[in-house]
Amino acid sequence: MSKTEFRLDKALIEKKTTLFTNLQMGFVGAALMLMMMDLSKIYLLAPLGAGLILVSWYKSHLSKVYEENKHLSVTMSPKSLLVKIPQKELEQRITFRQIKEINQHQENFLPVVTIYLQDDSEKLELYAVENAADFAELLTEHSQEIS
Repeated sequence: MSKTEFRLDKALIEKKTTLFTNLQMGFVGAALMLMMMDLSKIYLLAPLGAGLILVSWYKSHLSKVYEENKHLSVTMSPKSLLVKIPQKELEQRITFRQIKEINQHQENFLPVVTIYLQDDSEKLELYAVENAADFAELLTEHSQEIS
């Protein structure tokens, strides 16, 4: 894969899914251990239940993001960017002149690259792109060169 082609970072998503699965098992195991030791008090089990619910929500969000962006593909050419997301039925070519601003941040433990276009109503969010920081930096460089 060349430096001009970026895809969904499946390894990162698998790593996070494994982490959240292990955390779920840890919360359940800790609750069972407390119950077996006759320490099943509400003030001990409530934080474990809250943690289990939170971790389960993060894990479901992660699987939703994976399903929506499973075949994400971003290809850069000298003057434009081709974004393909088949699950969202999105295939969009964006010229670097159309790009107003590029932000890279973390959202729910995943890197997100947000591309704001010249017409203020549109923005494109790309979740869990491989090498998100390098991708955002490369986009910024290209858009500044063209402008």
